[in-house]
Amino acid sequence: MNAVLPEGRRGTVAMPAEWSPELRRGTDARFRVRYELAGLEGAPLLVAMGGISADRHICANLPDPAPGWWRKLAGPGLAIDTNRWRLLAIDFLGSPGTLESTGSGDPSKGPSPDRIHLTPGDQADAVAVALRHLGVERAHRMLGASYGGMVALAMGIRHPARLDGVVLIGAAHRGHPQAIGIHAVQRWIVEFALRHGRGSEGVALARALAFTTYKSAAGLDARFPHDWEWEDGAPVYAVGRYLEKQGREFAERFEAETYLTLSASVDLCDLRPEDLGVPAWLIGWEEDTLVPPWLLRETASRMGAPSHLRVLNSDAGHDAFLLHAPDYQEALRTSLSAPARGLPQTAGNARAAG
Repeated sequence: MNAVLPEGRRGTVAMPAEWSPELRRGTDARFRVRYELAGLEGAPLLVAMGGISADRHICANLPDPAPGWWRKLAGPGLAIDTNRWRLLAIDFLGSPGTLESTGSGDPSKGPSPDRIHLTPGDQADAVAVALRHLGVERAHRMLGASYGGMVALAMGIRHPARLDGVVLIGAAHRGHPQAIGIHAVQRWIVEFALRHGRGSEGVALARALAFTTYKSAAGLDARFPHDWEWEDGAPVYAVGRYLEKQGREFAERFEAETYLTLSASVDLCDLRPEDLGVPAWLIGWEEDTLVPPWLLRETASRMGAPSHLRVLNSDAGHDAFLLHAPDYQEALRTSLSAPARGLPQTAGNARAAG
């Protein structure tokens, strides 16, 4: 029987002493899982994970009334209704506060997170540890958007007994070369900046570059007119100001080492959909250049469990997973409410809807 969890709660639990990252077996680094609960006490539990910039704070709740990263979709009366569901999220391993210690007892003498390569499977193991710690035998769904969708897929492969189903939003079983190449350039920028003692500026530049891929070309064209202002003898464009603002604001709260760790983890994703052990709902967008619909269709067609694919349209591109468009909200509600037996019972029988 699942534990009855309080409406709001934050906590930390250590990863088991015998656990090691998938690609660094035998390391003496020790990690801990930082989690947060929100939503109605006694309600079915949803696990929710976002992109690499997301953390355990999904939406306003008792421990923390500040808006969370999914504020437009998660909360009372919203598509992910905290009057109906409880929400659990964790800080990704590799984030600040998740490296507990090393075998020496002195974290400063051990490998830092950017030197330990973490996979989406490692993050899924952390989710399983949090569920066990909270006394939850089985969550209703795990929702993952972007990188979090890779983690959700890994969870459904590694720990299917812990879930009734997964919802993958703007996420596939692997990256494709265009996205991986952009990520490589971003890490190159951050590493160069770190070598010159300007890690924060490197993160700002990398994030600014990232925002050119989060939106669709049509969305950027509609938002930013082709005009400029003169500043210090040079033309400055509105889109350039926007990218600089996004980059600098991100760099104020995100460490360079964490950026390197989690960016690399996205590209390390190489999962086998055939091994999925729970039903899956997939949501994507035609205009998403980072996770294009053809890659989502490949993921869905290979799934070893019943699945349903919904491909939508949005000028927001990859960033559409953060917004509250009516068709997206309906797709989310359906994925949370539909019984697993309502999906096609043939493995890989994915259906595309517009």
